[in-house]
Amino acid sequence: MALRFFGCFGRRNDPSTATTKDPSTATADEVSEEQRRLGPIVIELFSSQGCATSPEAELLLSRLGRGDFKLEVPVIVLAFHVDYWDYMGWKDPFGSSMATVRQKAYVEALKLDTMFTPQVVVQGKTQLVATDEDVLLSNIRAAARFSAPTLQVCDC
Repeated sequence: MALRFFGCFGRRNDPSTATTKDPSTATADEVSEEQRRLGPIVIELFSSQGCATSPEAELLLSRLGRGDFKLEVPVIVLAFHVDYWDYMGWKDPFGSSMATVRQKAYVEALKLDTMFTPQVVVQGKTQLVATDEDVLLSNIRAAARFSAPTLQVCDC
């Protein structure tokens, strides 16, 4: 009979991997190992071909995804073209009402006054104008990281 695999995503509940050590006394190797176990920072860009500054933001996020900034944390870059600029006469062929809805959800969750492009949301918690490189890198470095999900494969 062939093996069957069952994948479970979630937090590992293994007492042998739990650490109760004071982080201020951790060695560099321990800090490095903990950083390796943490998940990446998710960066979401909302842009449109109808927005004059979106190409600059897209270039910045492209450089970020390519690894040009030598960050000490891994990043996942997601790009969404919104469709609310289409009324200006140029229809963005990549524009999506679902991207607009996603951005609107962030506007509500982050208690913002308005939607704009180009906008970046970092780790779902902070937002900024996507063309400001220094502020973007600062937000990425300061973003909270969460344990990466683990995959457990078992013979069921």
